[in-house]
Amino acid sequence: MDRMKDDYKDILDFQFDKKNQIAFTTVQSCVYTDHRKPESLDGVWGFTPDVFRSVTRKNLFSASGKDEQGREVPMDLDFSSMEKIQVPGCWNCLDDRYWLYEGEAVYSRTFVYSKEKEGERIILRVGAANYECRIWLNGTLLSRHQGGFTPFYTELTQDLKEINHIVITVNNRREPDQVPSMNYDWFNYGGITRSVELFRLPAVYIKDFTASLVPDGTYGRIELKIKLDAPVQGACCHFKIEELGISREVLTNERGEARCVVQANPQLWDCEHPKLYEVQARCLEDQVKDRVGFREIRCDGKDIFLNGRKIYLKGVCCHEESRNRGRIQTDEERLEILNTAKDMGCNILRLTHYPHSERMAVLADQAGMMLWEEIPVYWALDFENPETYSNAENQMRELMFRDKNRASVVIWSVGNENPDIQSRLDFMKGLLETCRNYDPTRLTSAACLVDVNTMCVKDRLAEFVDVVAFNEYYGWYYRDYEGVKVILDNTSIDKPMVITETGAGAKAGHHGGAEELFTEEHQERVYENQIRYTDGRIQGMFPWVLFDFISPIRKHPMQGGKNSKGLVAMDKATRKKAFYVMQEYYRNK
Repeated sequence: MDRMKDDYKDILDFQFDKKNQIAFTTVQSCVYTDHRKPESLDGVWGFTPDVFRSVTRKNLFSASGKDEQGREVPMDLDFSSMEKIQVPGCWNCLDDRYWLYEGEAVYSRTFVYSKEKEGERIILRVGAANYECRIWLNGTLLSRHQGGFTPFYTELTQDLKEINHIVITVNNRREPDQVPSMNYDWFNYGGITRSVELFRLPAVYIKDFTASLVPDGTYGRIELKIKLDAPVQGACCHFKIEELGISREVLTNERGEARCVVQANPQLWDCEHPKLYEVQARCLEDQVKDRVGFREIRCDGKDIFLNGRKIYLKGVCCHEESRNRGRIQTDEERLEILNTAKDMGCNILRLTHYPHSERMAVLADQAGMMLWEEIPVYWALDFENPETYSNAENQMRELMFRDKNRASVVIWSVGNENPDIQSRLDFMKGLLETCRNYDPTRLTSAACLVDVNTMCVKDRLAEFVDVVAFNEYYGWYYRDYEGVKVILDNTSIDKPMVITETGAGAKAGHHGGAEELFTEEHQERVYENQIRYTDGRIQGMFPWVLFDFISPIRKHPMQGGKNSKGLVAMDKATRKKAFYVMQEYYRNK
């Protein structure tokens, strides 16, 4: 009987997952890797959906398929003959069988490690994996991360062999305590969606590196900072911006940090002249560099200023979705997005509703496109759950760590369309405080709520953000057009106000009367009236949305599982009539 219990212990173990619930990997493990030389683990991996989580239940991560006498025994999983998948990739796009699959999947591959230097440390970076991810190396669980859109880092040094077997489980099952939670208006792509890379670092390395313009209105002081991964005091750190003639040596303090503020006269980064400088830092045996633009974004009363010049945010919202590869985009596709927005006359993209690839921010730096970046605190969350808050705060901090040197990123957004309840207010205030403490060089915002009873922006969160944003769909969900004018008439806030979503659905190529839903003509009229009632009364507009995108909640025959509010169809090429309305407005604004 005891032997039988042992044989069947996995199916009797209803708490099988608890032994693998190690502490989550957080922003504390993040490592500065921009412009470092990666060793890519992208490419072909073994893959299988694991509907019943059998790999975790039976602890198959190091199973050899042999008994104690070395004889082969039957196994439920053979890593060598798994189905193949491309990393990065979305399993939903691998095969029609997996299109709507939500749950756990197992990735597997081997790689060779050969030591190059004594004392070197090996860091694994996963660019993003949706949603909860665990990493086993040679049968040992090393990392557990939650959040589907930000990178995380795991040190492999102590567990490496010459030939290594890495297993990554990814689970995109939606749960109430997650960020985002159970219900949202985009497709829940699963998989390892961004690159997997190894980095060789010295025994003591530069863990963090920041370069930014001091936001004091002088435009002439640059702050440079590094943080070592160990509290080494008295190490000499050398900062250099050769093009500006800057060379400065600073000693690290007792926390292993070095900081200096240098006088400079940089050409400021803006949308017309996106000037970037190579900034370098060297300390002990490590050195890092980045391409950084220097600019100042600030508010004064109801106005927004870039480098002291008042600007209007000529924006548009955009999801991260390829034509046919889910969330996997090439740089060519990202440039296509930037160029389409620029051709429309935009100076800013709202990257909704989650962190997009860091490559978008790098390319926006080069192209001169400002970015609004946000985390998926979307609709209803478990705002009273402290673990949900910790998760959201960590996603915010991981995003800020990743993109803090990107001049294009001018606004951190902490959420979208949440109910104005006390627990949500406390939740969002905490996130805003985190943004300001970590990064005082950017503005903060969130899509606040309109009180439809009093017809004004009446959201307590508006008191705590720098830029007050709100979403409204007058002419669409509310068929009258004048509602937005009434809201602006009734709202008195001494801060910049922007509309972060507005628009109407339209099936590309479907034509009819200007009041016939889902026609291009109706979408066109909605935008004409939006401009009519808001021009000169707000500091920015972000039409929803640049491209049509997949959304399972959209069941209308004219939508067919897509959100059809795009100004451009899903083919990224077919521009609807409303696109040209916004183009004319922005180009003449």
